[in-house]
Amino acid sequence: MNILKIKNLSLAFHTGGKDYIALHSVNLSLEEGKMLAIVGESGCGKTVTSMSVLRLLAPNAKILSGEILYKGQDLLKLNEKEMQKIRGKEIALIPQDPMTSLNPLYTIGSQILEVIEIHQGLKGKEAENRAIEVLEQVKIPNAKERLKSYPHEFSGGMRQRVIIAMAIACKSKIIICDEPTTALDVTVQAQIMELLKDIQKEYNTSFIFISHDFGLVYETADTAAVMYNGHVVENANAEDIFKNPKHPYTRALIKALPDFNTEKLEAIEGQPPSIKDYFKGCSFEPRCSNRMDICRNEFPPDYITDNSKCACWLYK
Repeated sequence: MNILKIKNLSLAFHTGGKDYIALHSVNLSLEEGKMLAIVGESGCGKTVTSMSVLRLLAPNAKILSGEILYKGQDLLKLNEKEMQKIRGKEIALIPQDPMTSLNPLYTIGSQILEVIEIHQGLKGKEAENRAIEVLEQVKIPNAKERLKSYPHEFSGGMRQRVIIAMAIACKSKIIICDEPTTALDVTVQAQIMELLKDIQKEYNTSFIFISHDFGLVYETADTAAVMYNGHVVENANAEDIFKNPKHPYTRALIKALPDFNTEKLEAIEGQPPSIKDYFKGCSFEPRCSNRMDICRNEFPPDYITDNSKCACWLYK
């Protein structure tokens, strides 16, 4: 069963008197208890898509069309007060850099307690016990004592665990992870991913996992969507996308992964487009080794092939 559906979402940023489209008719589904990964280069629309779900967009952002259905309810139709009941409690965010999300002037305990009191309605000893419980669940030793610590007294990995603790303290149904392991070393990265998998199993939590790391996506996600220039160009089971990629962009991303058997890295030719660039057809056409005349003039529809949804004229 789908807990979240994004349907035909288009979004623009208004700047310099013009609207520049950042998302083009994005369609995504997240099953309950599953992990959906959104993959692509920087600037492709991964974070904008996820922030649209939380309605945490820049003031110059404009939703042009579409729906974001959470348990059948369109989040785009809720007012700010109604959205405040969703954020944190129903849908939580684990950001890329936990240091910017934790207030350096307040203890870890006071920040977790604030979240528990607002979203769970617990007070006093009950709230403190819940805070200790969630810190223990994310494997922070001496949890009761660490409530008195400040963010700077924690390592990057430990701060990320605190953010995860806040999400599970509220019993969030969906957790959006915006490249949560980018700033961490490989060992800590593996520990954080293992922790997220444990939470998924224990609480049947659904995840949106934003990443540019295909290897990480292959190991952890159930389904994956590949984005390019605000379009979802391929959407399928994560294992199928990795082992049998359909879209030329997906193939190029996988070829660019480091390979210990060769010293050569295969870079994708050209540069990612700017939001200000206009394309009549497929925006990947200038960089694509399979380009055809039709690619320059018409954007392809989604084609279903081998259980993958792929926006490419190769499958006409």
